[in-house]
Amino acid sequence: MRSRPWSFLAVQLEPAASGVTRHILKLAAMLGMLAASGCIPYTVGSTAEIVPVGRMRTATSYYFIPNGVTSPDDSTASPLAGIDLEWRYGLDLRSDAGLRLTPGGAIVNYKRRMSGTPLGPATAWMLGTGIVNAGEHAHLEATLIASGAPRAQLFPYGGLRAMQVVPITRGAVHDSPTIGGFFGMQLGAAGFALRPELAVYYDRSALDLRSGSIIAVPAITVQRGNGGGRRLPVFGARTRAESPRR
Repeated sequence: MRSRPWSFLAVQLEPAASGVTRHILKLAAMLGMLAASGCIPYTVGSTAEIVPVGRMRTATSYYFIPNGVTSPDDSTASPLAGIDLEWRYGLDLRSDAGLRLTPGGAIVNYKRRMSGTPLGPATAWMLGTGIVNAGEHAHLEATLIASGAPRAQLFPYGGLRAMQVVPITRGAVHDSPTIGGFFGMQLGAAGFALRPELAVYYDRSALDLRSGSIIAVPAITVQRGNGGGRRLPVFGARTRAESPRR
């Protein structure tokens, strides 16, 4: 998680405050920091399955970072929570593309199946780029995913993810790469599925917002997709009813 250093407000005002007033000022500083914060996409929320050609699937990821921010005096740790929205569109039999909206940013990505079949276990890689932290940083990410057979109503998925942010505005901080792994389960089918997931990352805080560099990010993703034989009427895709007869 990257954020503006709002904690300096508490440092400047603390000498003039005491008791309850001091705690109120610290709480206000933390709330200001959270309001200006932007998170990179720790939650993957996707399996190695490729969206069928011409179809769209949407996903909403709800994530939670325990002890995500430490108070100015390092005595109180507060969690962070957020929501990511993603749309994926099937390009061909082996690849799809996605658009993810994060708190304070937007990321586009491309996923391609490396091995496996549409109905069996598979592996895939995914590359993405975008803007995060309210426009302060460019974002780069690379992900490897392995998952079980999507024909099952319950199957595992997991993999590795590496992310890096690059300053693009004056005053934006420089940061180290974020590297980690994730594991989850899919419950349900392509039309509607739940994906509980746990990710663990090495993520050094460039602004010293927390003392540790290892974070755990539990999350759940809700996926919805247009089912049946109908495709989206974009990019020239046809429905079965519109396909010419032979």
